[in-house]
Amino acid sequence: MSLINTIGFRPKLVLFDLDGTLLDSLPDLYAASLSMAKSLDIAVPTHTQVEQWVGNGAAMLVQRILADQFIPEAVDPRFDAALSLYMEAYHQLGNQQSRLYDGVVPLLTLLQSQGIKQGVITNKPSRFTKPLLQQFGILEYFELVYCGDTFDEKKPHPMPLINAAKSLELEIADCLMVGDSSNDVIAARTCGMPSLGVRGGYNHGRDVSECGPDWVLDCL
Repeated sequence: MSLINTIGFRPKLVLFDLDGTLLDSLPDLYAASLSMAKSLDIAVPTHTQVEQWVGNGAAMLVQRILADQFIPEAVDPRFDAALSLYMEAYHQLGNQQSRLYDGVVPLLTLLQSQGIKQGVITNKPSRFTKPLLQQFGILEYFELVYCGDTFDEKKPHPMPLINAAKSLELEIADCLMVGDSSNDVIAARTCGMPSLGVRGGYNHGRDVSECGPDWVLDCL
């Protein structure tokens, strides 16, 4: 049964989050975090910490690692150097440990065959996003790709979602946001876009159903 039949809603545009939704990138994110921490000689984050701290962009992940907590209390003077180290480590890793989730390519292919437009809205920096989509052979499916530095605001702010609908001259209500975290659900709810939560990603240690998406699936 297709996703559209499962949720009983046929959108004109499906917007996908990337990390934790289409791609299991945690192994590379964790490895880059370890490399950065060791270079700075600071407390090395655990795998669970990185899993719970990703989702708000690379800069916030770095701030959380420096503070060794989810909500940093102040800007760390080492931040610029730490972010540079993290970005370089992530770049050098080349996504070799990342993988597409099962069912992603068949789903993208099916939606494309049905004439449903698709896009990616991620908080990942733009320098990594399109090359990564191309590396995994799925860039061609998307009408648009918006990254964490595309606009002045990123998820959970609704700006990227609103601009995606506007760019394709579609109504917000005719679009669907698909993601694994509160960032995706909050962004969609704020602008009135239907949302689908997918379990198994990175939602700060919480089940995505707790965020109140319109629909929830265990996997794509």
